[in-house]
Amino acid sequence: MVNCLISHGRVLSVMMMCLFWCYALLVSVCVQGTLAFAQDKTSGQIKFVQIAVPQGAILDSAALAKQKTYFSIKEALKEPTKVYKLSLSFRKLKTFPVEIAQLRNIQILDLSNNEMSFLPPQIGNFPNLQRLDLTHNYLTALPPQLENLQLLGYLNASHNKITAIPIQLGNLPQLQTLHLMSNQITAFPLELCNLPVLRTLDLNNNRIPTIPAQLGKLQELRSLALNYNYLTALPPSIGRLTKLEQLFLVGNKITALPPEISGLESLRVLDVVNNRLTVLPQEIKYLTALERLEANVNKLKTLPPEIGTLTNLQMIVVSFNQISKLPAELHNLSNLRTFVATGNQLITLDSVLTGLTNLQNLDVSSNKLKALPEDLGDLKSLQTLNISDNQLQSIVPEIGKLKQLQILLASGNKLTTLPHEMGFLMDLRTLLVNGNQLTTLPDELANLEQLRSLEVTSNPFPPAEMQRLAAKFPNLLNME
Repeated sequence: MVNCLISHGRVLSVMMMCLFWCYALLVSVCVQGTLAFAQDKTSGQIKFVQIAVPQGAILDSAALAKQKTYFSIKEALKEPTKVYKLSLSFRKLKTFPVEIAQLRNIQILDLSNNEMSFLPPQIGNFPNLQRLDLTHNYLTALPPQLENLQLLGYLNASHNKITAIPIQLGNLPQLQTLHLMSNQITAFPLELCNLPVLRTLDLNNNRIPTIPAQLGKLQELRSLALNYNYLTALPPSIGRLTKLEQLFLVGNKITALPPEISGLESLRVLDVVNNRLTVLPQEIKYLTALERLEANVNKLKTLPPEIGTLTNLQMIVVSFNQISKLPAELHNLSNLRTFVATGNQLITLDSVLTGLTNLQNLDVSSNKLKALPEDLGDLKSLQTLNISDNQLQSIVPEIGKLKQLQILLASGNKLTTLPHEMGFLMDLRTLLVNGNQLTTLPDELANLEQLRSLEVTSNPFPPAEMQRLAAKFPNLLNME
């Protein structure tokens, strides 16, 4: 009987020991992975097989926004599994912090504004990374291991010294935003044209001379920024970017826009400032979504009449060209808010202003205007009017209809009088008429209770008139 009890006790002890080791094994698995049963084909025995599990949940942008941002490695290492966002910006880092390797769940990493000249291959060891910011460092290259970041949706490596882009960067299936501005890139990376969901591409301020035809493959592209490169032309394939909304080409040497831009049916912003354009193509009429057109500092001599079909236009800026006449079709742009044509050769504004009932800002300074049209009074929404540095001898009385006008700049003309109707401009805050030939001001200006700045210097006021005006506008007048 005793021997039987001893035997049972040994069995119980062995069973307890087995349970203990099973429990320990399960605890280990909870930390490192999960277990499954599998049969060995050679021995037929059942064995435990460890199955890897993801390092952490992949969070969407809303969930990531709620996560805590860690601002030091020391702080992050206290609870490494909880670190989803790490910002080490402005830490004077000269090398990539190796301790980051312990933060396997990290999904947003900010290493901007440091002094790193090299990014190690280990950057590819963070499979959950969705956003990577490397701006304002001294990087001369990006490692090919970036292609391992298959969830990366945002990459910013602007303001470095990168000369070329690794071909592997074209293997990032989730990349939507790529900023590479202010580097030393000398060729448009063909591989970027393979990015299937790329929406924003910023290559401003590099040294790129040409754009490849493969650009047309970027069917999801919404914003393309190529300012301050060495471009002389755009490929016809740009017309295939039917979802493109913003196109920035400032500071290149482009002489003409291809007629294929007619395919940019979603384009809202076209900025071609400081190029060598002599005309805008008539195909511009197909850019029916266009809201903003900027073409300053080119060699335009006119605007195409077809521009009058772009009824969604809210801003036109064509300063410092050689435009001598505006097309009458401009009056069709009923949604236009801002029109700036300073520094051209305009002689008249006839047949242009009627219909621009929503225009708020009009700048036609530094032209050759000798008179303003009577339909100036139709601009019921006008708040700022700049007619400085022309050859105007008078201002039409209809200006008194501009009830919302706040700023009137008329310096540097040949004005001898101002109309009494200016006394109706009850919202006028700034009036500059210096550098004219005025000998008097209308008394009605004293009715303008909102007027805060009145500049009348460099006019031939007689002494008696100067005394009268000084008494009339004691707190405003600057006549020195």
